[in-house]
Amino acid sequence: MYKIPTYFFFVLFCLAATSFAAPLALSSDEKVARGNVSLQQFVIDRQVDSTYVLGPGDFLDLFLEENYFSVQVNPDGSIAINECGVVDVGGKTFAEAKEAILEKTSKRYDRRFTSVQLSRLKSFKLTVMGALKQVGQMAIEPQTTLSTVIRSIGGFLPTADKENVLIIRAGDSIKVNYEEMVRTGDFSKDIEMQQGDRLFVPYVDMSQAVTLLVPGGASISLPYREDRTVYDYYVLGVNDNIENGNFKSVKIKQPDGTEKRISIPETRTFKPQLGAEIQCIDATGTNEFVYVGGAVAVMGKVPYNPEFKALDYIAASGVTPITGSWDQVRVVRGNRESLDVNATGDVILPGDYIEIPKSTYETFKDFTMFLASLLTVLSSSFIIYMNYK
Repeated sequence: MYKIPTYFFFVLFCLAATSFAAPLALSSDEKVARGNVSLQQFVIDRQVDSTYVLGPGDFLDLFLEENYFSVQVNPDGSIAINECGVVDVGGKTFAEAKEAILEKTSKRYDRRFTSVQLSRLKSFKLTVMGALKQVGQMAIEPQTTLSTVIRSIGGFLPTADKENVLIIRAGDSIKVNYEEMVRTGDFSKDIEMQQGDRLFVPYVDMSQAVTLLVPGGASISLPYREDRTVYDYYVLGVNDNIENGNFKSVKIKQPDGTEKRISIPETRTFKPQLGAEIQCIDATGTNEFVYVGGAVAVMGKVPYNPEFKALDYIAASGVTPITGSWDQVRVVRGNRESLDVNATGDVILPGDYIEIPKSTYETFKDFTMFLASLLTVLSSSFIIYMNYK
């Protein structure tokens, strides 16, 4: 039996490898045959519609029958297609450019087997300035919206005027009420940035401000607005819900020097005045007390509770209608300032001393006992005097 030489199989193997590898080899004009690798769709991170305007730096994939080309838009806005010529696509929408390319290539290739797609988008520099956490220049892609830019640089400073965000474009200014857009969810106003744009966020007039104090010594000046509540100011300054702050109360110091304590639920409705100071009281900080004395069962200090009125502290100290009266309660505050308060309505502050007077019955009883004691002393003195005389 005739034996086939070993080198014969080796030659067959080399021929087969060459035949499979040849279609994938690149020629000098960067043309390749259609295959699984070259036909794989290029996926970008978001959908680009036909209104996208082409410019220098964009890349296009051209599928022309059995051939594949990847071309870049030149600085002059043109692309060069091998064996077809030059097509001007700069400034045209993707739909317009696609039609121009197919029209140009139809003279050599069957239009039924040709297609054009975007493979990579150009990037450009955007200048951001003003009351933002980061300023300078950043590289962005086309169809990047204003809100995406704001998020990518960390957001606004607390002193930012978010109602008058400006996009400076071609010598003109586009004003965007960013706060209203986010509050109402109307993202039709979320403008797409264009090449050459500049973003500017103005600062608010801090002479019209409210001060927010948080534990740790932080002091934040926030723009005043009549409809803002304490809750709104906290969210604006700290970028978090006040319920997450582990606070037990909030102290409001008004411009005239008066103070008011409110509970955490009340922060959603209470609106401080212009120039007010908002201080968040940490629940884990030093304990605060209210002192109670007078006609009570137990005199001493009661832990401060911003929701308590004078009557609550009196009840916690054990007053009874027989011994004490709450209709003439007095409070000593600060530098010995004595105040007549409504036991069921007026605000009590930490450090206050609540004095509960005795009831009329107790006062009359004490007066009677005093008179009885005085008469007893006088009669005893008279008897002693007469006996020794």
